[in-house]
Amino acid sequence: MTPGPPSGGSTIVPGMPLLYELHDLARERGIERYRLMSKSELAAALGLEPDGAAPAAAVSEAGGPTEVELTRRAGFALLTLRGRDNALSLEVLERLAELAEEQAADPDVRVLAITGAGTRLFSSGADLARMRGRPGSEVTASGTDACRRIAALPVPTVALLNGHAVGGAIDLALACDWRFAVQGTKLRFIHNELGYSPPWGGAGRLAALIGRSAALRLFATCAVVAAEEARNLGIVDELVGPGRLESKLESLTAGISRADREAVTVTKRLLAAEPDLAAHERAFAALWDARAGSSTLSA
Repeated sequence: MTPGPPSGGSTIVPGMPLLYELHDLARERGIERYRLMSKSELAAALGLEPDGAAPAAAVSEAGGPTEVELTRRAGFALLTLRGRDNALSLEVLERLAELAEEQAADPDVRVLAITGAGTRLFSSGADLARMRGRPGSEVTASGTDACRRIAALPVPTVALLNGHAVGGAIDLALACDWRFAVQGTKLRFIHNELGYSPPWGGAGRLAALIGRSAALRLFATCAVVAAEEARNLGIVDELVGPGRLESKLESLTAGISRADREAVTVTKRLLAAEPDLAAHERAFAALWDARAGSSTLSA
């Protein structure tokens, strides 16, 4: 059965359409096998060019593979995802973990933050096109290890949700100690809709955060959760206005800088409750490989 549209319907945001926006509209219009289409094919199927939206060629060519940019300010290091939909390839996740560990080893760094470029997306999640053809065990083990390394950093970490977090991007955000979100941001739990479980430890971390029952509901219903609701659920720690994320990070850093660095590190380690990541990897790998074998994995 094809999932119904999100409550209230979907619209294409003016400018360059994002993949999840095209998927929402295709689902509402009953276009079959839309998850197998590229962005340009979806744009053509939806007839966006006559409506004045971005030409199909531009939809597929704009941007490039995501890169990780490092910014240093007094007391904190900021890692920014920048590329086509800020998508997460395994290489990007490895680079994130590598840079995060390097920065956290610097005694001058008190907080490590991860954000996305732009104002529309924190990240569209797993870069499925770049992962196509890889075994599920590799997809989950590599990404899970990167998120585990981020979660294990000795300094506090915060995901600055500058825009929507989709699928695997939620796994990444949950690997951080805190999540600050711009008002209007949405978390899109599309994992089960795509036919796989959370790839990088997101299920266990979410259950530890809000409880098993609430976590299962979000995944099983493929929920689209506004930042305000996510704040009430306890997924998001702070809501901020547009353009205020970095100032909020500076305020957080100032507060943490009053504490002894080693004391914070020890306290964080004492509070850690790592989920059963091996079970997550086995479950995801089996689903991924089954989907790949039936040729239904979306690009």
